[in-house]
Amino acid sequence: MTKKIYFILFFLIFTNGLSNAQIVNQENGTLNISISATEYLPADLIVFKININTEEKTPREAFRRHKEKEALLAKLLHIFEIEEKNIIFEPIRITKIYRNNQNDFFSRTKQQVSVTFRNFDIYEEIQLTLIENNFDTFSGNFSSSEIEAGKKASLISAIKSAQERAKLIALSTDAKLGNIYSITYSEHSVSTVPTASLEFRGRISESAPSLMDFDQVVSVTSNISIQFKIQN
Repeated sequence: MTKKIYFILFFLIFTNGLSNAQIVNQENGTLNISISATEYLPADLIVFKININTEEKTPREAFRRHKEKEALLAKLLHIFEIEEKNIIFEPIRITKIYRNNQNDFFSRTKQQVSVTFRNFDIYEEIQLTLIENNFDTFSGNFSSSEIEAGKKASLISAIKSAQERAKLIALSTDAKLGNIYSITYSEHSVSTVPTASLEFRGRISESAPSLMDFDQVVSVTSNISIQFKIQN
């Protein structure tokens, strides 16, 4: 049973990779290789996004309340020792919202604050503190301090894989591979790897075990398409 599973997985990976390679232009004799490569990085950061929202009858009253909440949030971030360089915020947006007619309206403010920190131990406490202080819209995602290095590594890996795939196809078809004709590159995609790949950090909190005791992994994927000339 195990051998069958391994064979099926190998077959799927192999055929999926080859399906991205094809001759796309018979007239100018080019071979197009579209391929992606992924680097897996340790998740050592949390990016936490907090929304500040207020609603009042007049724009000035909404703005006044918004500044009060903004000052309170700044105080809370200081308590949690979030460094200034790790706080990014948008300008305040004030909009006029109509309900049913031109005379029935109110003003709404909105501002998003992004906070990055390394200390996973404070993640739950930040959320509890925000709720206790009437902040009710926020979210957090894992990230890595090695994202930029991961982007470079995944791009290099994708380029090398495309070159190797092109050489393999040329060799298998008795074609002669020429110089690169064109390159198309797309933006990186960054995501958290599913929990199936978790590893234990080797520590347990004093009170009780937590999922935050397990390492998370962030994936960085680069996509590239390279056209190679086929020489006669």
